[in-house]
Amino acid sequence: MTGYLEQRSELREQQARLADLEERRDSFRAQLQRLDQPAVQEARARSLGMVAPGERAFVVRGELEPEPPAPEEGGGDGGPLGWLTAIF
Repeated sequence: MTGYLEQRSELREQQARLADLEERRDSFRAQLQRLDQPAVQEARARSLGMVAPGERAFVVRGELEPEPPAPEEGGGDGGPLGWLTAIF
């Protein structure tokens, strides 16, 4: 009787493992289907720096954002909204 109970317990464990593996398989299949869409492929290619046929690639050098101006000497202590004092 003990052998039967052990086999039954092992069967349940294996069935649970099989269910987990089937769920992972289905998840991978869904991911593959999403990756097979042209928009996803284009986004991935562009993230790698690729350009489409007929497009021109440009290289931007230097800083894209200018540095903020240095604070004025002497009286501009208006806190975080100090720039408002210049308006009024």
